[in-house]
Amino acid sequence: MKWALGIIAFTAIAGCTTAPKKETTYIPPTPAETAPEPASSAIDYNALQNHLHMDRERESLGYSEKSFNTCDAGYGYSRSQNCHKEHFVVIHFRLLCRDSEGTISTVLTEDDVRPLDRRTVRWSLKGTQGTVQTDGDGYGQIVTAANLSQKTQRLRLAVGNEFLYMRANEIQKVITPQPWCNQY
Repeated sequence: MKWALGIIAFTAIAGCTTAPKKETTYIPPTPAETAPEPASSAIDYNALQNHLHMDRERESLGYSEKSFNTCDAGYGYSRSQNCHKEHFVVIHFRLLCRDSEGTISTVLTEDDVRPLDRRTVRWSLKGTQGTVQTDGDGYGQIVTAANLSQKTQRLRLAVGNEFLYMRANEIQKVITPQPWCNQY
């Protein structure tokens, strides 16, 4: 029994000691081991949109995209690393709401709807998301880039608790039901 207590005492003492420190030499990383390029949040989408000649009037509603090589683009993309093709996407839309509820049997006129002006619209499109503010007439613009074409992907728009889904290439002027009028 005494030798068992001795072993326990020896183990406790040995466990509290530390091994001598080894000296280490700093070896700087090779270029392949350096940190990755900044995430897409560092991309200057406005400058890239101008560079790709994708600026257009707010009234020119709908979807447009253009493919580009990231190393040729700049504006936050590396000129020498992780070169690949991406699709630059611009979506112009207009959100209007109607004050009436339920099903309607008449054609809506401009007098029957009002713009969702100065509203924060949350959007998501196949793994990318963001927010956009509509202007005083309900116009908004989504600008993003993706590895694959987003043309046929589902676009989700949400204002407050209300949301809708449409194919990205189908959205233009959207007339939403009455509950959208009250979302702030």
